[in-house]
Amino acid sequence: MPRIGKLIKHFDGMHFRMASKSHSCFVSQLAKHMEKCNSKPKPLPEYIKENINVIDNNEEIKVNLGTLSDEELLAIIARVCKIHSEYVGELPVSVGRHPVLETTLASLTESRGSWRHVFQSSSILYNMAEVGVLTSGETRSTYVEFGSGRGQLSYAVGQAVDLETDALLMIDKSSPRHKHDNRYKVDGESHASIHRVRADIADVDLGQVPLVRNDTRRLVGIGKHLCGAATDLALNCLYRANNPNGLVQGVCIALCCHHQCTWRHYVGKAFFKELNLSQTDFAILRAMTSWAVCGSRQAKEHSEAVQDNEVKTSILPGRYAAMGLDIERRENIGRQCKQIIDRGRVEFLSSWPLQAKLLYYVEPDISPENVLLLAHAS
Repeated sequence: MPRIGKLIKHFDGMHFRMASKSHSCFVSQLAKHMEKCNSKPKPLPEYIKENINVIDNNEEIKVNLGTLSDEELLAIIARVCKIHSEYVGELPVSVGRHPVLETTLASLTESRGSWRHVFQSSSILYNMAEVGVLTSGETRSTYVEFGSGRGQLSYAVGQAVDLETDALLMIDKSSPRHKHDNRYKVDGESHASIHRVRADIADVDLGQVPLVRNDTRRLVGIGKHLCGAATDLALNCLYRANNPNGLVQGVCIALCCHHQCTWRHYVGKAFFKELNLSQTDFAILRAMTSWAVCGSRQAKEHSEAVQDNEVKTSILPGRYAAMGLDIERRENIGRQCKQIIDRGRVEFLSSWPLQAKLLYYVEPDISPENVLLLAHAS
């Protein structure tokens, strides 16, 4: 018998024909096979609508900082510092631990990667509880985790709420192995209050997902290290699912990867326009956000060259050294750029209306991406 994958093969007078790119079958059995073939395209559920959460289709502008003159770069830096001072300011620190994860933290070695991930989840739950968006049995809520991956954050939330009245919905375009929600299975059956949607956030019409459409639970959107534009897609997804009665009652997203933000997805355009910042300005700020984390690596690499708390000028890139932009200053500017982008997201949530803010939820030695976007109903 010929191997699977041959396009056409004659064998004992019978023909093989390719049913898909991955396998083949007898011509005489092709019609029957296509009825059950897993490779056959399946009809999409009604809540999947391509790019429904994409705000516009403008072509992205990319700016290489090396193409800017020293004067242009220093001018935009001065503007960044002024905007940050007037509209963002110093973020509050709110580091805490939720009791539901104390046993797990105690079982792990502190400072190890797994401990850090659980600690971050614990502080996220702590801050959610502080503003009343994480409750157990007090209100009926559906917690929607965007970019859920294995569902570690949802699993932690599930331990803190009452799954007899509350529900978990995880959205991710991949289907990873060893999902945390499998721990809720009983005799191989999934918990009735735990649901997964395998799809790109850009394509999910949240209001049409059966769990949301057929229920009156309030919605709380959550995410842990939701990269770049995925945060904006999640916020717009929640916005479209909101209604005049305020179905969305809370948002809690640990932010990261601002260098992957895109203007076509960004929900803070109104804020940028209010500040007379253009799409090109957005692209420049996006490029400078990398300074916030890349500088840390450079500082570590050059730690032996630090003398009397000053970095030798010779180890700095020549251009930045001449401009007075040492590693520490670039890190600070990079953080300010990230937080200005995040401030646009705060303004977007405030228009729903929700009470929204930015805060540090862990120390930078736990994660350099340590800012939390937190919002709740007034």
